[in-house]
Amino acid sequence: MSSKVLLVTGSKAESFVRRYSAQTSVETEIEVLPISVASFMNLDIFLNSLKEKDLQEISMIIVPGLAEFDLEKAEKELEKPVFKGPKHAADIPIVLDNLNKIGLSKDAPASSMLTKEVSSGAEELIREVEDRLDGFLEDTSNYRIGEGNSSVLAGPDFPPRIVAEIVDAPSLSSYELIEIGERYVKNGAEILDIGMTTQGEMSGEIPRIISQLREEFDVPLSIDTTDEDEIDTAVENGIDLIVSIDGSTIESFEELEVPAVIIPRNPAEDYYPTDPDEKNRFLSKLQKRAHQLGYERILADPILEPVGRGFVDSLSAYRELSEISERVPLFMGVGNVIELFDADSIGMSALLIGCASEMNVDLVLSVEASNKTRGNISEIATARDMTLLAEERGSVPKDLGLDLLRYKEKRKLSDPYEEEVEDDARVVSPSDGYEFPRDRKGFFRIFTQDSNIVAVFYSTEGSNVVIKGDSAASVLNEIVGSGLVSELSHAAYLGREIQKAEIAIKTGRGYIQEEDVF
Repeated sequence: MSSKVLLVTGSKAESFVRRYSAQTSVETEIEVLPISVASFMNLDIFLNSLKEKDLQEISMIIVPGLAEFDLEKAEKELEKPVFKGPKHAADIPIVLDNLNKIGLSKDAPASSMLTKEVSSGAEELIREVEDRLDGFLEDTSNYRIGEGNSSVLAGPDFPPRIVAEIVDAPSLSSYELIEIGERYVKNGAEILDIGMTTQGEMSGEIPRIISQLREEFDVPLSIDTTDEDEIDTAVENGIDLIVSIDGSTIESFEELEVPAVIIPRNPAEDYYPTDPDEKNRFLSKLQKRAHQLGYERILADPILEPVGRGFVDSLSAYRELSEISERVPLFMGVGNVIELFDADSIGMSALLIGCASEMNVDLVLSVEASNKTRGNISEIATARDMTLLAEERGSVPKDLGLDLLRYKEKRKLSDPYEEEVEDDARVVSPSDGYEFPRDRKGFFRIFTQDSNIVAVFYSTEGSNVVIKGDSAASVLNEIVGSGLVSELSHAAYLGREIQKAEIAIKTGRGYIQEEDVF
């Protein structure tokens, strides 16, 4: 049976479709309809062009992702499967090369289906391993963090599990605590970490924090502190993981049943080794002592140092631990490296997670401690899923259908501009000399609030109005539909400003009316 795919397009996009279809291993044929813009095709044009064509060797017909006609009727008439392809010709290779991984749709463009399918595929891979190993942990080096449904499995058969720290948790209100936890879990956190303050011992807040997080979230909880009293209180209140115990506190927790992260330092003796070999020797000493004291499970954290402060050396300490014959579960905190480098966190997160995956790190901790790292948990989760899918596929983390490209494109997507249109048109350069009248109905102030665009209308004729929406289109439609503008120039100005506000929200930038976003 033939597996040839017929790609249907218009004359304008023909060269692009031919160029990009040549980059895939899937055998294709291209049909150019008698229209210029492919998305303008309708059912009649489609059927009239194909009904006399020999489709015997065709296994599937793919139309442009923006085409709007009844694909069910088309399929019935031609007796061949008809689906929507990607919106852009540049995405043809990745869609065709992943046909066995996605279910093409007659309603949604293939590129959006691919992203959803691949994302859920990573989750499914993890679930498959969990289902296979659950109940047989004693026969493997894998282990459980937490109890019952509020637990995760970690170990050599799993990719790094994601720990998200809630910074300065004792100082947060219940609302703030839940809001941050909810965002973290939604974005991929598998363990919530209670970050204690450095302003003094705050054991009294721990029962409240654990209780509230337990009530709201079905995930394990860890506590990030080296204070003995805070660790004791957390253990008494059922914490699932301790981050961290060092040389000054290790003797205080004999017969510790809660998994604990061990770090190579001893503040009591002002001992903070930086040499990777020295770190690992001290870690080995602490691990042996922990076993003697009856610690049930320990994880080693050589501590990843910031760039410029021994980053490469500290990374080599992880590498050395990952290669020893007797496996030591590894814990890596990447948030400190990301926070202390004024660069966008996306690429840094991808590279750090790639390193963690290659070194079989069990748990990776990150944190959104400032505005520049907002959204980092989502970035970490996506990077982890990309490495998992790449490993499953036996490839590098490229062309997976899942990516961390936010500001740059793998392929530059744009509609081709045909300069011949200028032959019969007046070409005008823009002028800054125009002055427009003020709108008699009033004026707007534009703001952003979390994920919402806020347009405040100050009326000269009646009541003021506040419009909130999560997209520029919805806010502008409400403004125009409610008749709040009377001048075309005012409407154009609002369109520009409100679109800038949406871009600011999507990119995590600040927005000030009439100021540049970038």
